[in-house]
Amino acid sequence: MNSKPLLWDLPTRVCHWAFALSLTGSFAVALGVDDDSPLFRLHMLLGLAAVFVLGVRIVLGLVGSKSARFASFPLQPRVVIEYFRAIITRAAERRDFAGNNPGSALAAVAMFVLVPVVVASGLWGGEAFEEVHEVAAYLLLGVIGAHLLGLAVHWVTRRDPIALAMITGRKSGPASPALASSHRVWGAVVLIAIGTWTGALFRGYDANAGTVRVPLMGATLRLGENEGAENHSGRERESRRRHDHDDD
Repeated sequence: MNSKPLLWDLPTRVCHWAFALSLTGSFAVALGVDDDSPLFRLHMLLGLAAVFVLGVRIVLGLVGSKSARFASFPLQPRVVIEYFRAIITRAAERRDFAGNNPGSALAAVAMFVLVPVVVASGLWGGEAFEEVHEVAAYLLLGVIGAHLLGLAVHWVTRRDPIALAMITGRKSGPASPALASSHRVWGAVVLIAIGTWTGALFRGYDANAGTVRVPLMGATLRLGENEGAENHSGRERESRRRHDHDDD
């Protein structure tokens, strides 16, 4: 069926674009700014914002509209195998999916797992977590790249600009699970919640101390290494070394 029923409501679309923008901004800063620059902390703030948006998306995945719920993700092994086999063999007949297809569902799950790992390992710091942070970040970039490539391939091979579905909310495919409403009020609630929390996050950022107070949690996190503390510790170690040498 070639009709374009409403499959993505406004709360889901708001989360999608807020998540995409926060990750894009975070990666742009990380790749374009030296990690010794004070601006690099913007990379961490945007990462925290992405985690909050992810939290909202998880709520929608449990109690949101049908196509947004995790239960609707077509991740059964047989379905996933058939989906990718049809792509590889360029099968003329391919199953249409309402909402996510297996490829986008796998990408979503991978991103939902990797983003907290990237952010947590970046905040904890240290040599051990630094390596985890770097590996997870590149894996996340790979997943995002594969997702975008999949959208492009779908667009070219099936002449269906599927990416526009996250703008209009409408997608070619079965009409049976079409939504009766785009839930504009709840979309506004989600937008206000994300905007308010992110605004509070940036207001709680102390550039001089290199810390941020996380809204709702009340916790204060250090963004990056504390150079002053490191220099002080280094001087203490050097002083002890000289003292021990004098004693000898």
